[in-house]
Amino acid sequence: MIEYQGTNFVYEDGKWMVDLRDVDFITMKQNWDDNNFHVKMHIGGKEVRLVFNEEEEVTKLLETWKENKR
Repeated sequence: MIEYQGTNFVYEDGKWMVDLRDVDFITMKQNWDDNNFHVKMHIGGKEVRLVFNEEEEVTKLLETWKENKR
């Protein structure tokens, strides 16, 4: 499960932390077999892959990222 620190950072405890201001773009798709949402945050030539169970989690990530791109 990912968590948010302040308005700029998203992280998974003990694994990774991303400054959302560094994310160039986000891609996503829904896996119809298990109904999970697969999301990639693209940073330069690298990517962070996430899997969400709920669409609301994806929406929260996108809204937080959009706020940081303004």
